[in-house]
Amino acid sequence: MRRRLIFSAILVFTLASLAGAQDRPQLDLHSIPISDWLNGGDHSDLSWNLSVGNAYLRVDQRLEVSYTVRIPGKDLNRSGQNHELFLVNRVSTPDGEWLHEPSIVRHSLEGQIPKNHFAEFTMHVAVQPGDYLLWVVLYDRATGIHNVGKRRIHVSELRGDPLPELYSHTPLVEFPEMSDPDADGKGVFFIRSPLNLPVRNKRPLRVELVSMLSPPEQWTGRSRILRAHNDDTLGALSALSQMGISDGSLSISGLDLARRQVMFEQRDFRRVEWDSLMEAMKKSQKLDISAEALQGAKTNGAFFREFLSQRLSEDSPADAMRVIIVVTSGQLFESGSDLRPIQVEGDCNCRVFYLRFRLNLNDVFDQLEKFIKPLRPRIFNLITARDLRNAIAQIVEEMEKL
Repeated sequence: MRRRLIFSAILVFTLASLAGAQDRPQLDLHSIPISDWLNGGDHSDLSWNLSVGNAYLRVDQRLEVSYTVRIPGKDLNRSGQNHELFLVNRVSTPDGEWLHEPSIVRHSLEGQIPKNHFAEFTMHVAVQPGDYLLWVVLYDRATGIHNVGKRRIHVSELRGDPLPELYSHTPLVEFPEMSDPDADGKGVFFIRSPLNLPVRNKRPLRVELVSMLSPPEQWTGRSRILRAHNDDTLGALSALSQMGISDGSLSISGLDLARRQVMFEQRDFRRVEWDSLMEAMKKSQKLDISAEALQGAKTNGAFFREFLSQRLSEDSPADAMRVIIVVTSGQLFESGSDLRPIQVEGDCNCRVFYLRFRLNLNDVFDQLEKFIKPLRPRIFNLITARDLRNAIAQIVEEMEKL
């Protein structure tokens, strides 16, 4: 089996032969004849493979193209024992007009690379529909060798797009930033430019996004499914948090059901405090749960019910309606748990939407719905990013009619 040293846009998955490069100087593009290299077309001093995937819709509703640069370890070994690799990335229009500043990734390798290993850069770029040229330069400052590759990219419009103006405020091309990696060496890619998601509501709305940061109990220990839960939750929150409420407020709460705590809360925000939210999610997924929390596990679901009851009982302007959007994967609780639904007296003056992600084909059961059934929620069962896009469009449309 061939093994990889994988480099992503910011994150490095390390093996013993990978050395840190944070103390090395950055690459000054004026120090190399990069214009001549680009004008000279495709070039390979070193065996490599540059492959570009098809554009796809991320959960946060960005269109993204990923591509990889793969270099056989045996060829790196032939060119020298030490390597300081730079990957210079640019995207242009088909006629060569640059659309962003160069994105430069750097990693160093010291010593012989093990047999049958290869180095791989994994890159991601967010784009709007259109045609582009991707330009990639691989440069080894230790040996002076370089490669140049150019690939055409076509990004189609989403057919029947329910949110056709969503990208009107975003650049044509944008390289994402990555959060701090988790224990598995993986992080979340964030795009800083805003989505255009106005809500032209006729009456004041107090909108709250409620997410479950702790993993679903039935999937504890399943790292791949846990990652899907995290990606879905953060992606949906990223998109929904950019709703522009014409009259009212937008808040967000992150719950840890296992510890029965509100781990993150941000009221009436203009921009989500992502660093704090990511830290709250990490804390919610730690395995060191107190004995007290474990003893009260049968009330984990009831904590969600009581949280909603408290939110709905808060004072609000007489003409303002509360809108609660629950964002989570399906949840199952310990046998014998308190699953009584929320008690509603009279008109709650509220509207509830339940965005429920299905994490795999076997993820068909959910008990969280029982708690909110008296609130007559509108439920969206989501599998793909397009499902979420359709749900967001319908939620916005309904809020504009309240």
